[in-house]
Amino acid sequence: MATALLVPGIAQAKTTLVEVQETSHAVLHNLEALGLDVTHEGETRTELMLHGPEDKQILEDAGYAYKVLIEDMEGANDAYLDSEDDHQERAERGIAPLSTLPTGRVAYRTLTDVNAELQQLAATYPDRVKLFELSKTSLLGKTIYGVEVSHNVATAGAKPSFLLSGAHHAREWPTVEFTLEFVWDLLLNDKPGDDASALLEKGKLIAVPVVNPDGYDLSRSMQNEQKRKNCRIAAGVIPTLADCTLAANVNRGIDLNRNYLPFWGGPGSSSSATASNTRGEAPGSEPEIQGMIDLLNKSNVTVAINNHTPDQRLLRAPSSSNEPDVVADEVAYEALLQRLSKNLPGWAAGPWTDVYYEASSTAEQQAYYAYGAFGFTPEATPGFSGTQTFHPPYQNVIDNYLGTGTRYANQTMRGLYYDAFAAATEADKHSVLTGTAPAGTTLTLSKSTTLDTSSTVWTTGQPAEVRAFPNTIAQSITVPATGRFEWHVNPSVRPSQYNATHLDESYTLVCSAPDGTVLERTTLKIKRGELANRSLCTTGNVGGTVPATLSLTLGVPATFGAFVPGVAREYDASTKADVISTAGSATLSVSDADTVNTGKLVNGAFALAQPLRAAASSPAAGAGSALAAVGGSANPTPLLTWTAPVSNDPATVAFKQAIAAGDPLRTGTYSKTLTFTLSTTNP
Repeated sequence: MATALLVPGIAQAKTTLVEVQETSHAVLHNLEALGLDVTHEGETRTELMLHGPEDKQILEDAGYAYKVLIEDMEGANDAYLDSEDDHQERAERGIAPLSTLPTGRVAYRTLTDVNAELQQLAATYPDRVKLFELSKTSLLGKTIYGVEVSHNVATAGAKPSFLLSGAHHAREWPTVEFTLEFVWDLLLNDKPGDDASALLEKGKLIAVPVVNPDGYDLSRSMQNEQKRKNCRIAAGVIPTLADCTLAANVNRGIDLNRNYLPFWGGPGSSSSATASNTRGEAPGSEPEIQGMIDLLNKSNVTVAINNHTPDQRLLRAPSSSNEPDVVADEVAYEALLQRLSKNLPGWAAGPWTDVYYEASSTAEQQAYYAYGAFGFTPEATPGFSGTQTFHPPYQNVIDNYLGTGTRYANQTMRGLYYDAFAAATEADKHSVLTGTAPAGTTLTLSKSTTLDTSSTVWTTGQPAEVRAFPNTIAQSITVPATGRFEWHVNPSVRPSQYNATHLDESYTLVCSAPDGTVLERTTLKIKRGELANRSLCTTGNVGGTVPATLSLTLGVPATFGAFVPGVAREYDASTKADVISTAGSATLSVSDADTVNTGKLVNGAFALAQPLRAAASSPAAGAGSALAAVGGSANPTPLLTWTAPVSNDPATVAFKQAIAAGDPLRTGTYSKTLTFTLSTTNP
């Protein structure tokens, strides 16, 4: 049974339920803009929860007439919640029936239940479940746990990922249940030929059941049942549990689904400390959201569902009027929304701005504008009002997960998640990088960008302005023993925050040895639905092995012979390169990983004054580019391009080194190890 562990001597605040005899979309937007807690939209009335005298004053000052439905909501749900908890205890002892959920649960989990269950999952299924912690703890120091679920989960980093999260808003208990039940659903149905097994083979589920553990713990333990936000009381100050439970602070905190980076400070968020949609002092100011952003930055999440209750909708970006009406991936994004919405017949489905109120710096905006991932918010367990609005009796969780019962017949969150996970694994909805590299090497994709806020006032008395906040993606995989890899990633080209175009961006792709030595650094530009093939970490002095479709074999290293001091002269050297390519096109390039004396021959601490120049030719490709200085890893020098398949094409790579009469020469050997790369974007 869940009991309230109240802080001694702390008075519990009163939450009042009222109704307003207004139902228009404009009124709803205005109430949200005022920061009031709109909890139910009916055909003839709108319900609000007033969390203290500030809310009451705001409503009255706005001129809305209202009627009090419940003066004090505290304890109104105790009877049914206690009964469900008793049933759960008896079910666990085997003296009461289980439900039809994967776990058979009949009552809401506590935070302690959730954390213990996640650890149980990792211990029970070590080959398929990996427990992790977000990089940040909550404001009150609670660890935020999640799990990765996949076949061979320890080596599943290259698979496309589906992110499922719950309890951004504390009182929305069903979101926690749905997330955990889906984890169990996949594992219990992981049998050959079943959908679950196919999904776990092709992709990876990342589940974070409780994003807001402080708020959820207070709500579920009935200390503040209707709490929505986290425990932030004052900007930059870490609160205590006593601070968070004070009656005066009952409606303070940050709405974590208004604290992501893109469009922060825009419509549908508030700077008021007591508003239900308080956005925080800055984008990503809250540690819970910092942890979620860090998770996204290191994970190749291609589809994300951010669960909420209770408004019978399936939402996608745009979520605010500051965004483009038509986003860069409008056709693909809308098609996926319509596909997913078939699991929720009768629910409004569309952009927030079309079928709901406005909201800025949401989880969908982070997913789409930072990574190009498709994000969605289902508003589940609809049909209740008053004290049961956000967490109705548990039978409704069972019915809405399975799509059973009279209220939720065929409206299945389970079906939604299975379809979304399937979409996350489909290559046409993201990008794929394949190729070869030495076994055990680490491949890292990274990209540093900025995300713009909305135009907002940062300093009182100063004009509104848009500010850019940095965001860095860094994702890595280890090349398996076969030397071949297939890495599912999001496109490098990113949706614009201002129009229906993509920003022309590239990843930095680094290949590193097991000891961390960088062997190759290059760039990768890739669009949604594209496949790129790369042969990586092939150094010039040892030749290299490339995929079946590409082969590059180098001959004896080039040598210039003896350099004569004091004599102006150009020296020539060459080497051979045998090329096999079955690709539609391929390019041979050369680069120098040395960042100090890039493109120059060195002799210990001494370097030649003139750059090393290179050019190449072959019977199939003809004469390549003119002699050019050898570039660095980030700007390799192209030598030859083949526009059709070739077999054993003998390329000649020519080098020229100029030495002026006044150039100083040190006794010894000048040399440089260069990296030759044969690559294709048309395999």
